[in-house]
Amino acid sequence: MSQAATPRPTTDTATRANKESGAPGDSAYSNSPDLHVIRGLLIALLGLAFIYTLALGRTLFVPIMLAFLISLILAPVVRWLERHNISRTVGAGAIVTLLLITLAFGLSASIAPLSAWFDQAPRVLKQLERKVYPIKKTVQEVNKAADQVDRITSVDANKSIEIKGISYKDMLYENAGGLVTGASVAILLLYFFLSWGGVVIKRIGNLMNERGQQHQFVALTKILEEEVSKYLATITAINLCLGVLVSLVLYGFGMPNPFVWGCAAAALNFIPYLGSVMTASALGITALLTFDGYTQPALVLATFFALTIFEGQIITPLVLSKKLALNPLVVFLSVLFWFWLWGIPGALMAVPILITFKLAGDRIDAMRVVAAISGR
Repeated sequence: MSQAATPRPTTDTATRANKESGAPGDSAYSNSPDLHVIRGLLIALLGLAFIYTLALGRTLFVPIMLAFLISLILAPVVRWLERHNISRTVGAGAIVTLLLITLAFGLSASIAPLSAWFDQAPRVLKQLERKVYPIKKTVQEVNKAADQVDRITSVDANKSIEIKGISYKDMLYENAGGLVTGASVAILLLYFFLSWGGVVIKRIGNLMNERGQQHQFVALTKILEEEVSKYLATITAINLCLGVLVSLVLYGFGMPNPFVWGCAAAALNFIPYLGSVMTASALGITALLTFDGYTQPALVLATFFALTIFEGQIITPLVLSKKLALNPLVVFLSVLFWFWLWGIPGALMAVPILITFKLAGDRIDAMRVVAAISGR
């Protein structure tokens, strides 16, 4: 008589038996500390690879991001024109053309003073050295190690040293090609963002509707466009007013090229903290070379800092909404990071990028940490 075969346990039965007997299953492996460490290392490596990609593709990503941010400001104008029976392509073309005319006017008014400044840069530096020499001499007299410094820096009179001049204009021309290319790409992208960006967003929303995420995506894109465009438009208006005030004040002081200084103050004020310091440094050097003594340059700098402090600490916080209130430490770190990554264009776009991440973090669970850290 044949013995009955013992039935093999099924997969579900074996898994249940393993769980009851305490054998390690999938849940045990998923909660192991080693797996959390590996996941953290993978996330860190992905982050580093992402940063390296942004740095490597700077010439590609900077025009794209710049055009995208500018399109957020101008998109409501395109929609307004569309409501008045003007197609998006025609409206976008008209806006971009008007923007080009404005930029051309600003560049034509600034190119002559800038070219003259670059031509006179070596002579200006020598004048600055002579102007600052009394302060330097006083410091050396107070310093007990001045004699040692003089011996180290002394040069034998019989030896002749040839110093080759630096052509600042040549340095500007060397970088002009990249600037023109980047600006051209940004302008073309701006036109396409304004004319076809809304269509692309609608189609992405339709694709997300199949997964039941259309409502969240549409709400996020709407709030991003509204808040970021509101911030950029508000900051642009404030900076333009600041530039006009700086121009008028410097004209009253008798500073050369007050219009150029006003444009520089308005443009660099998009960079929080660092922009005003850069403008003040250049303004202080020019004031030292323009006026006799130190009283007038000190008044110029004091007036400029008073205007920027009044703008940054009173006007801007009053105008902006609480949704866009950011932690000053996070803002400063963001400016440093994007300046290190993309230079001055990155510093200019640091705050809008941070606001975009904060608004996304308010509505996406995976980015809650960003919203919590960046909020005031």
